[in-house]
Amino acid sequence: MNQRPLEGQEELILASLNPRATREQFGLPHPLSKFAMNGTVKEGPYADAIIEFIKDWTCEAPESARHRAAAWFLFESERAFFCACAGAGIDAEKLRSHLLRCQLGEFNDQELEGEDEAGCKGHFLRQK
Repeated sequence: MNQRPLEGQEELILASLNPRATREQFGLPHPLSKFAMNGTVKEGPYADAIIEFIKDWTCEAPESARHRAAAWFLFESERAFFCACAGAGIDAEKLRSHLLRCQLGEFNDQELEGEDEAGCKGHFLRQK
């Protein structure tokens, strides 16, 4: 049996805080890959920022400053969102359209179980 030594608790905690490394370790696609213009998201600060804004929009309390800032960035920004998406290799119109559908709850039962027109699972990026 091939056993490797257990990692220390601190190393495990640090590794869990790096979602990119975890994705790469397990061969998982980038969460925004369905919106990539050429099939691949450019890893880096732009993609990381978009993910963080989506997390803040979906997870923070609606009255919080983080939620409001994320909503502005994702839905109202006329420049910052598009610049970040371009820097990450993401189709900004496709992503914003999907996020607007999530915000408005425009998913039917089939889409909630399957995929939407962007090829995204219905539960992905869905606001509660």
